[in-house]
Amino acid sequence: MRMQAAVYALLAPAAVAVAQPALPAGWTSQTNNGAMVVSSTGADANSRLALTVLPVAQGQVLSTPWFESQTMYLAQRMGTPAGATAVQQQNGILIRAVKVRNATGSIYTTVYYAYPVAHGSAMTVVIIPPTVRNDDPRLVAADAWVQQLAVSRFELAAPAAAMAAPKGDIDLTYHAKAIPPKDRDVPIKATYLFVGMAFGAEYGGVGTSMNWGQHQVSQVLLLFANGVAAKVDLRGGNLAGKYQAEGFASMDVADPSAVSGAPYGHWTEDANAIHVTWNVGAPSELTKSGNELHAKNERWTPYTIADGQHLEGTFVRKMEAGLKSQVGVFHEDGTFQGDGLNVTMGGEIVNPQFPAQGSGRYEIRKGSMILYFANGYTIAIACILDPPTGSTRTVLLNGFPFERVR
Repeated sequence: MRMQAAVYALLAPAAVAVAQPALPAGWTSQTNNGAMVVSSTGADANSRLALTVLPVAQGQVLSTPWFESQTMYLAQRMGTPAGATAVQQQNGILIRAVKVRNATGSIYTTVYYAYPVAHGSAMTVVIIPPTVRNDDPRLVAADAWVQQLAVSRFELAAPAAAMAAPKGDIDLTYHAKAIPPKDRDVPIKATYLFVGMAFGAEYGGVGTSMNWGQHQVSQVLLLFANGVAAKVDLRGGNLAGKYQAEGFASMDVADPSAVSGAPYGHWTEDANAIHVTWNVGAPSELTKSGNELHAKNERWTPYTIADGQHLEGTFVRKMEAGLKSQVGVFHEDGTFQGDGLNVTMGGEIVNPQFPAQGSGRYEIRKGSMILYFANGYTIAIACILDPPTGSTRTVLLNGFPFERVR
């Protein structure tokens, strides 16, 4: 299956660290490029479930932000996400389902599980073809087997070193988005925040259908000076909301082709309201009320994004005893040193080009921290400062908290 290949093409050789639970009757397993690939029974490849057990993320404490990031990267590299659930927790296991449309237009359901193990966090992906019915007993068997993996703390040894970008027809590695040069940079005229309920995917678990319902969201409305509007999620729990893991500095709103689809549109205003015509979806009529914008069941309040700040201090993402913490040292002169900052954008397996240790220059612009490494690598990461002015106590990079220690 091409979707199955897309998951394990990312991985380097690894060995089984502990004994695996017995497979359901008739199911088979093999190792491929470091992953353990389990196939269910079925008349042909297009009717079988594929379970891919990924190598352990060494030293990674299981957390919702990390899990959201991993599922997002993998889903986007298997195809086009067509809906996603919020992260659910069941007996210490994190679970998330994502609908993915592949290159031929077929829509698969991918279900991600993550659980803690002795050396970090383990993750398993179940790929369900569109031909499999929701009441198929193999779905129940797949869920039960993954639950056994979690109970037994089964893990695959992680690759000894990051693998080079995979060769083949599908590239699962993350490639940093280009940052428009400053002569093409379009200022943001206003930014608003909405916290409330919106429609999105709900999922009851393997063997149940994905339905659309209400869930809580935090959304940001960006109004650019050239009349372009964008509405995105502040966090990555809702792929349909177009979360920006890089922040907003990589948005090239001066390029008409770059803003021709979601999450973009165009805005105008008069004395009473902001009018937005979206490229995808119904238009928005936002009535001005003081410094706020109001619509039916919506209240948008002014929101300050990180922009132009310089930091001075050492910020640490603290890990449990025995696990290595990640560190960023930032200086007012715009220089930095980093050790482990790559975990914020997928880590070595997903993002092998991001140096695990390195130094260079940094810039905080449009809700992004842009790291210019001395070796030439540049990447933007979604950045939130707490507090946004004064002496910053916490730097959130793509949802990962780095706390000031000095």
